[in-house]
Amino acid sequence: MKKDKVDKGFELLYDNLSYRRKFIRTIWLIPIGIVVGIVITYISIIVSIFYWVWVTISVIKQLKDNYTLWKTGTKK
Repeated sequence: MKKDKVDKGFELLYDNLSYRRKFIRTIWLIPIGIVVGIVITYISIIVSIFYWVWVTISVIKQLKDNYTLWKTGTKK
């Protein structure tokens, strides 16, 4: 039997979260991505360019998708 999506409390698995909680978790993880990007920048400029492009595109897409699904209430 499939477990209901968690909207309150702690949930370790991303797939068990509601779209609202997925959106919030994505926002919380942005500062961690920035710190990792700064560390990568000190190691290698070339790698950091690819990292920043990838992170920016993926975060924007994930935020957009989760926000849209949260507000419409539909399942993907």
